[in-house]
Amino acid sequence: MSAFFNDYYLNIAVMTCLWAALSGAWNLMAGYGGLVSLGQSAFFGIGAYITAIVFTKYGISPWLGLIAGIFVTTGLAVAISWPCFRLRGAFFSLATLVFPIAMEIVANNWSDLTRGPSGIAIPFQPGISTFIFSSRWAYLVAAFALMMTVYGITRWMHRGRLGLYLIAVRDDEATAASMGIETVKVKLIVTMISAALTAVGGFFYAQYILFLDPPSVFSINISVQIALLSIIGGLGTPLGPIVGSLVMTPLDGVLSQFFGGGPRLLIYGAVLLGTVLLAPRGIVGTVKAWRPT
Repeated sequence: MSAFFNDYYLNIAVMTCLWAALSGAWNLMAGYGGLVSLGQSAFFGIGAYITAIVFTKYGISPWLGLIAGIFVTTGLAVAISWPCFRLRGAFFSLATLVFPIAMEIVANNWSDLTRGPSGIAIPFQPGISTFIFSSRWAYLVAAFALMMTVYGITRWMHRGRLGLYLIAVRDDEATAASMGIETVKVKLIVTMISAALTAVGGFFYAQYILFLDPPSVFSINISVQIALLSIIGGLGTPLGPIVGSLVMTPLDGVLSQFFGGGPRLLIYGAVLLGTVLLAPRGIVGTVKAWRPT
């Protein structure tokens, strides 16, 4: 039994909670508001980089870096998403895709601040004040708390007026506007909440991994992975991102341990495809459809 509590499996558990939190933040925009953004890795990377830079370069507490990261990401999210709200469907997704690509280029070339492709190594200084811990159990507790915070916010929104407004905007924006819903304001609010929560995920990642370089936080693959987990688990449901991460993240971790790159990707892809075909509404949505009324 102790074999399942070694650092490798604890790391999988930590990353499962972190991915669930990140995907839950994305689900607020895409699942409820219909804003299928592929730019989440930009918010994630900015939150991680600001935390790392203020700590390593200026000796400022990562907690203050977290606050700064939340302010910067929400501000940028508003500045970038607002013009994109006029776009619909795939055009909105493509427009948001540009953001992480641009941020990766900036991080690679602004070497004085980000150390470019060499990346930033965060010194190991354990303590609450630095959010660096010797035990992975502490990170697991923190990651679980983050995941449940996102879940709680989603539940609150799911049952509240904001969730109803978002669903109305997602289903028919013109009709929602004719009913007096301020559609742009509603979209901006959910975008800011999503960006802020994603920046918190970036802060956690920086203080957990203790090393950042542009591809590790701004990659498009991160945005795609965040979206996939909600789609697999159940888009537009509070539990969907958690279920998706519980299925796919441990699967990837276990496959990485026992198989090489090619077989791992084949098995992972087969499970992904099978889940999408058998549960097109996502696992949570399909279970709800099967459940007798």
